[in-house]
Amino acid sequence: MKFTKITLHKIYYSLVFSFCSTFTPLPIFQPINAQTLTDQHPIIESSLRTDQDREMDSRRKPLEMLNFIQAKSGMKALDIFSGGGYTAQLLAVAVGPSGQVVAMNTKPSLALQQRLLAHPQSNLIPVVSDLLEITQGASNQFDIITIVNSYHDMVNISPDILATNRRIYDLLKPGGVLIIRDHAAKDGADRSVTKTLHRIEPKSVLIDFESVGFKKINASDEFLKNLQDTKETHSNQMQGIQPEGFIYKFIKP
Repeated sequence: MKFTKITLHKIYYSLVFSFCSTFTPLPIFQPINAQTLTDQHPIIESSLRTDQDREMDSRRKPLEMLNFIQAKSGMKALDIFSGGGYTAQLLAVAVGPSGQVVAMNTKPSLALQQRLLAHPQSNLIPVVSDLLEITQGASNQFDIITIVNSYHDMVNISPDILATNRRIYDLLKPGGVLIIRDHAAKDGADRSVTKTLHRIEPKSVLIDFESVGFKKINASDEFLKNLQDTKETHSNQMQGIQPEGFIYKFIKP
């Protein structure tokens, strides 16, 4: 059979059309850890935050931290060793009036009391609790638990840090997240400098929480990097140099 040039073109386009009409496109897969980031600027700009909060922002990096945590409206959060409530306040704005944040300290915080006197907030609740007990109450009650720049202190005062960590695990709902941020110690330091330098080795934090059942799902030190920090000086005596830090996100399976 002899094909003309026009006939060959007709056969070609007929085959292409037939293939495209039966072809099912492959799905586009997103990375497992991909997440839709919400705009955190309104939280940072909230009128509920104090002048001191804003002065601390350059060191604490709240925008990057909130993007890492991704707290949502209606969530219930626990901020352990909350101090004056810097992190708890950010979370309280993030979870909104339908959510709740418990700001836990082992002794009353005057700064936190003053914060709430100046701007009463029904969804930000101060609690004083022994570290081993940590908000006596029901299990599986929190969506988020945060420990910011304080885990090394918990190691220092807890007679049994793993028992404390098991209580933290118990308090989280299944699927809930635990955020640990702290000042970094040198590799190999483990917990040996928690008292002398108020730092802790990131690897030892990972071991502590994985040993009680948590699973690490994210980690970062990019926004907390500081190559000027030799990690040989007390984290509170850096003379204007910000101590290098790290942050982990764990999930309760």
